[in-house]
Amino acid sequence: MSSTVEVLPFTADHLDAAAELLGQRQRSLRSLRLELPAVYAETAGCRELLSALLERDGSHGVVARTDTGIGAYLLGFPRHEPIWGRACWSPIEGQAYDPSIGSDVMRDIYAVWSRHFVDRGFFRQYVYAPSDDAALLDTWFLTGFGKMQAQAVRDLDLDPPSGTSFTVRRVAPEDLDFIEPLLGLIPMGLVKSPAYAISLPEWFAELRGEYADELANAASMYWLAEEDGQAIGLAGFAVEEPGVMVPEGAWYLQDAKTAPAARGRGVMRALVAAAFGEARAAGSHYCTTDWRTASLPAHRTWTALGFKPTDFRLHRQIDERIAWADGRPG
Repeated sequence: MSSTVEVLPFTADHLDAAAELLGQRQRSLRSLRLELPAVYAETAGCRELLSALLERDGSHGVVARTDTGIGAYLLGFPRHEPIWGRACWSPIEGQAYDPSIGSDVMRDIYAVWSRHFVDRGFFRQYVYAPSDDAALLDTWFLTGFGKMQAQAVRDLDLDPPSGTSFTVRRVAPEDLDFIEPLLGLIPMGLVKSPAYAISLPEWFAELRGEYADELANAASMYWLAEEDGQAIGLAGFAVEEPGVMVPEGAWYLQDAKTAPAARGRGVMRALVAAAFGEARAAGSHYCTTDWRTASLPAHRTWTALGFKPTDFRLHRQIDERIAWADGRPG
């Protein structure tokens, strides 16, 4: 690390400088992706996001101070969940750097940020990086991270497949029994090689109840493909939460599955195209989704359907034995 860079704890006094860095990054990304929201290309919009992030329980951040001011920051928080265990996360707005310094400064501030969490038993570490910042992605790869999840977007101009023998319609609450054979397809698919994403056994017992609640929700937006009296595909959407990488008013494809015997016939394309038609009528212009990059079917399906990654969740698993195998003699 250069002698002119000092790593300091992130405090409220750094919000303005960090917001300017984040706004600068978003302005650069908007030159490539006009669909990104303008509000986060401005310091004020970014400051509100960072202030909320700083106020989260357990939040911890660091900044790089240079001769000319704050040149980078990294801000995140701990999570305790059955799947993720004790993990620390820095969301997509949780980091930015001054391009004139270079992305390598993120390695220096990560060294300090990660130490805080490792000392507290958080060995699973997650950060996000824009897909258009190749230098930053390489920086995280050099530091032991790998791609885990793609966040992606596309416009709503999608034609349905032609010559299909199945029909597509909206799902109603009384369809729960009809769609039940499809409900577990995503977790059952993700546990397979090479994704190896675990699905806790108790989840399967809860699936029916979760879908019953979802379909009873007036805001639920699910489409069903059926053929010969059987459900062969399902896709669920919601209005996306605002975010720095989320186009204003975008819909979010949150759930999608095709029966194994019906794959390769355009079922998912038909479902998505039907939903896109309603999204356009509602005034939306874009849809987001996400997937595990190690899942071959998911990655190939969504990229083939025109979804382009905007950012990636990156993951690093630190060897927990570092808590005691840290160079101290036995």
